[in-house]
Amino acid sequence: MSDGIFKDTMANMKWTDIQNYVDKNAIVLLPLGVIEEHGPHLCLGTDIYIAHIQCTFIKQKLKERGFEVVIAPPFYWGICQSTGSFIGSFKARKETVKALLFDIMASLAEFGFKHVYGINAHGDINHSVALIEAFKEVTEKLRINARYAFAQDIMHHYGLNGDEPYICSIKPTTINVSSSKYPDVHGGDIETATMYKFYPHLTDVKKAKSLPPVELGDDKIMTWLYGGHTKELSPEGYLGAPADFENVNVLSNLQDIAYRISETIIDCL
Repeated sequence: MSDGIFKDTMANMKWTDIQNYVDKNAIVLLPLGVIEEHGPHLCLGTDIYIAHIQCTFIKQKLKERGFEVVIAPPFYWGICQSTGSFIGSFKARKETVKALLFDIMASLAEFGFKHVYGINAHGDINHSVALIEAFKEVTEKLRINARYAFAQDIMHHYGLNGDEPYICSIKPTTINVSSSKYPDVHGGDIETATMYKFYPHLTDVKKAKSLPPVELGDDKIMTWLYGGHTKELSPEGYLGAPADFENVNVLSNLQDIAYRISETIIDCL
């Protein structure tokens, strides 16, 4: 993908292009992620690359339904608590993340946009909390339709029920895109396959094929997500089966994600 995470985003447009999107009452997709370690086989920017890829697929689905859509410059200074003990995982304070997101969406509102949807590809618990609080603050103070696209099946862990005006509730997938028996929690088969599909030069395939699967029990998964012991649980910084990446149907996965999120976005307009 030439232009990387700026491809087909506002960053590569002129101000007059942005004005045209405002005039058409376009939906804004805001890619969200972090810069963090993703094992010895993937680059630090994996999450934001994938968030951007997802946004391009969501945009296409919405366009097919007749909606104008524009992708905002990706935001990649999120919170890295779960992988914070690794070199390469950049840390941002919660208040910094919330302030930056508020200012970004305040700018979009000032431009004239009325609908902003956050598309996140990073599962850190504190990161999600910061995003939820940021979108809530924007909704309450800026009076625009700003919503964080969030998985319906984990909302209860965050005290959410899905009908909050700052949340876009995504239904669970009903398809299986991988034959691996090891779930991709971090840097596993699905992330590796997606990066290899779109950014092969950033994917160390030889290394990925050499990595044994890493799986943790539910109790240790929570320890992983809360951070602090990640190196003890997975010294190489991944959780899943990177070597199984060739058995992933990348396009089916992205089409499924795009369909579920785009349908939810339409319901929230």
